[in-house]
Amino acid sequence: MNPFTPEVVEAVTRHMNQDHAEDSVLIVQALGGQPTATAAVMTGMDADGIDFSAQVGDRNVPVRIPWSRRLTERPQVRAEVVRMYQEAIGLSGSPHASPAPSRPPGEGFAARLRAATSTDHDLSEHSPYMAALLAGRLPREDYAALVAQLSFVYDVLERAADRMRTDPVAGPFDLPGLRRREALHADLTFYYGPRWPERLEPTDATRRYCDRLREVCFDWPGGFVAHHYTRYLGDLSGGQAIAARLTRAYGLTNGHGLRFYRFEGKPRTLKTRYRALLDTAPWNEPERTRIITEVQTAYHLNNALLSSLPWPQRAAGTEARGV
Repeated sequence: MNPFTPEVVEAVTRHMNQDHAEDSVLIVQALGGQPTATAAVMTGMDADGIDFSAQVGDRNVPVRIPWSRRLTERPQVRAEVVRMYQEAIGLSGSPHASPAPSRPPGEGFAARLRAATSTDHDLSEHSPYMAALLAGRLPREDYAALVAQLSFVYDVLERAADRMRTDPVAGPFDLPGLRRREALHADLTFYYGPRWPERLEPTDATRRYCDRLREVCFDWPGGFVAHHYTRYLGDLSGGQAIAARLTRAYGLTNGHGLRFYRFEGKPRTLKTRYRALLDTAPWNEPERTRIITEVQTAYHLNNALLSSLPWPQRAAGTEARGV
């Protein structure tokens, strides 16, 4: 009998897929017998082991990795995942591996920023839209609607990156390989056809999001970094798990429809470089506090964008009717 309730399994799965997607890949590569896996999504667990779906070429391969002992309590799961991660590091010999999931928060601004905005991040992660997407219940056309709205956001944000390119503080954050606009356009062509610009309109929430970007990202370096961080670090982290899940849910092949999540560089390397920039940026304490507040604003704007999409509105209407 599984000692873990469905709620516990769901919570652990969500945490692993959102915050430790790259760690899962390393575990699957080193301990799951899939050394060529490019992505891995946790799909479940019980007292005896943890389950993943690994992306190997164009296939999704189920991977079962046993625990070192039979587990009965949730804290034991964390300890076992940390053990697996550390064992995988030892077997792979990777010098660029990300910190183990149990690492205590560091003293740098990157760790502080993440901790200060974790509640806002969780609200996005647990939104009805994201819950449906990660559970594979989101119709394909409703995922395409998200791509459409994000295209407006990234268009403004990357025009701001052009403006900030020569800024000594903000400019370095525009790392090679990060920009998403061309990838979004490729995905929009896949979902809507070559005349997609004629078919799309921003929602009111998307307009407000873009207005805020225009307000703070073109002449305030800290504001640009706040919104840039919120979008791109999410794409590099949880976005990789989302891509693996959508590949399976929609039967997509060769990356078609998911170019948005395909980076030229390795996500782990890009994240490490990005966090180093956060830790070394010459911001004083009032400016750091201001940036944290702006990241929280970015999360709120993103949540409003998600709520404005068709699926959450239809789901809310169905719930209100008692269906």
